[in-house]
Amino acid sequence: MPPPATLPVTHAAEPGEFQPEPRRVNNLTLLDGKVFLATTLAGDITPPGAPDVGLFFQDTRFLSHYELRVNQHRAVVLSASVRANQLAQIELTTPAAINRNSFELPENTVHIRREQVLDDGLFDRLRLENYHLQPVELELELRFAADFADVFEVRGLRRERRGLYATPQSSASSVVFRYHGLDQLDRRTVVEFAPAPDELTPRRACFRVKLLPRQAWVLEVRIAPLAGNDPPRSQRQRFDAVAKTRQSAFQAWSRQATVFESSDDVFNTCLATSASDFYALRIPFGDGAAVRGHAIAAGIPWFATPFGRDSLIASLQTLPLDPALAADTLRYLASYQGKKLDPRRDEAPGKILHEMRDGEMTRAGEMPFDPYYGSIDSTPLFLVALSEWYQWTGDRQLLHELMPAGRQALQWMETYGDTDGDGFLDYQRQSERGLANQGWKDSWDAILYRDGVLAAAPVALCEVQGYAYDARYRWARLLRLIGETAEAARVELEAQKLAEKFERTFWLPEENFYALALAGRNREKTNIPGQSTKYNAAGERQPVAVITSNPGHLLWSRIVAPERAALVAQRLMREDMFSGWGVRTLAASEPVFNPLSYHRGSVWPHDNALLGLGMALYGHSDACERIFTGLYQAAAHFRDLRLPELFVGVERRDWDAPVYYPVACSPQAWASGAWFMLLQGMLGLRPNAPQRELHIFNPRLPAWLDWLRLRNLRIGASQVSLEFSRHGDRTFCNVIEVQGEALMISVDFR
Repeated sequence: MPPPATLPVTHAAEPGEFQPEPRRVNNLTLLDGKVFLATTLAGDITPPGAPDVGLFFQDTRFLSHYELRVNQHRAVVLSASVRANQLAQIELTTPAAINRNSFELPENTVHIRREQVLDDGLFDRLRLENYHLQPVELELELRFAADFADVFEVRGLRRERRGLYATPQSSASSVVFRYHGLDQLDRRTVVEFAPAPDELTPRRACFRVKLLPRQAWVLEVRIAPLAGNDPPRSQRQRFDAVAKTRQSAFQAWSRQATVFESSDDVFNTCLATSASDFYALRIPFGDGAAVRGHAIAAGIPWFATPFGRDSLIASLQTLPLDPALAADTLRYLASYQGKKLDPRRDEAPGKILHEMRDGEMTRAGEMPFDPYYGSIDSTPLFLVALSEWYQWTGDRQLLHELMPAGRQALQWMETYGDTDGDGFLDYQRQSERGLANQGWKDSWDAILYRDGVLAAAPVALCEVQGYAYDARYRWARLLRLIGETAEAARVELEAQKLAEKFERTFWLPEENFYALALAGRNREKTNIPGQSTKYNAAGERQPVAVITSNPGHLLWSRIVAPERAALVAQRLMREDMFSGWGVRTLAASEPVFNPLSYHRGSVWPHDNALLGLGMALYGHSDACERIFTGLYQAAAHFRDLRLPELFVGVERRDWDAPVYYPVACSPQAWASGAWFMLLQGMLGLRPNAPQRELHIFNPRLPAWLDWLRLRNLRIGASQVSLEFSRHGDRTFCNVIEVQGEALMISVDFR
């Protein structure tokens, strides 16, 4: 996912009121499927039209300004917190000011508790209580506006024209904003107040509040985003009822998910935050009002929608947490599998989507994301996720349902995935509005030669060949399960041929490492100053011989021999790759290294989780533990102990903190899932649900954990509770309880 471009002003602001700036690190974020809210610490959406705040629904910002003023002043923030991505609790007070009765109102005498919860929209409750020794009169004002900006506009894309705005309509207790988009869809933002304001205009609501000493006053505001024929709620609920319903639903989900407990309170919070992120990042899908399931969305604020690659990797990460997340995501992606050749959307039969959007710009044809298929790795990852999910669940019914989608995915790999017939999956953009780079490093300048020249299409990424190898071997195993042994043998043979050709073609003997990619014949110069303009001989597939994290994914896919896996692991942990917080995306020794960039030297938690698990699979537990520990120490510096999408790849020194990447998504699904994937590697969990087995190989806890318990870990129809304890350099596993079907558990130390 490429980073946002130049950030726009999408709401008319007064001169000097707002200048575009990066997303603020300390914003509060609430999330409920495709509805999410980003505010300042005060719970405000300010400055008006800023790119990092708003109430969003279906890829549209339905509220672009929402600001509390008391006696014409902003309130003072005392504290602000978010519980499980659901409820924001903000403690405010009035600044020192002049009371409407003309005497001074000292600061810290009026307490304002502001609570916000999402419920198909925003519910905002303000409770004011007077702790002054005298009565006070306050003028409480709320300012608001709705720009109905598409999420791509908020991210920075300019539009030549927009739809029609209707004049806002107000009644005694509500205001309605209306917008008719170029997609011919009507969108409305309904703002309701209880009690009714003393003064209400289309831009502000004013309440004149008189409070005796120790007297309280409560205001509830409901803001509903509506699209098309969506009706407004016929019955208003009180704030407490809404909050209780949301909390009960989360607790019900938590009871059926795996519970992680450890000797370290910081790590416990990291795991609890990550688990709640996945509950919040579920996007409901189905036919009409009937919800069939919940697919995993990529992240907030830019990617509150299912993504092929991101959602599949997050599904793999969360199998130890809740296998149902993967099942629903696989169903969703299968339902949108490519049906035809459509260059506008980079679509082909059997291809798994990259991105699904339903905002105005997509619906009006300005963007090709309805859905968009420009991803080279989503399709093989679909097969990998399907197979691994079956290893955890043994669910033959859903496997039978998804086998046709698996066949089509393999057919795409064999028919359309190799554009030049050299045996490697590669990409070449067809859509004018699509992505130039279609691997996980998909920013425009992610795939570069050392001299700063862009790799030309078709591009065959090294890690994608690993995914394709793993997908074929796993698919062959599933084919044998249903008796198709001849086809299984053919697919397995193709996997072996791919591995042999990959070794011959991608290995760089002078580096003892693998090339990032093979690129096309022509090379395009970037605008990076001071770089060479030389071109290699035409007619040859050119290896992009830069040191990156991508070859580390080959260990996860197990396409490489053990001796070369050791060389890869060693190279990834050298100082120019390992920053101290994690493995960088590109080595600091490379001329094109930039630790502040999106993909050329930053640190991505999900990338590190894949590297760590791959290293553990090859027995390199020391390297996995270094990655695990670096991310753990980094997380302690981020809000709510949540790992962001990425952070800056500068070298770690004594007393340093990790440097935040300003527009990183948080929460981001595959960043939140990094812990569960790393734990799978560290603990050596190898499920075989079809055979009712759980194998545990060489479990290991990092030096900062004395013990770790897993309760309600689901393997097929069994629920198992395990305790891992560290004694010196050894980690032991104790089976506490097995419920449901019998499960054979083996612990193997080698």
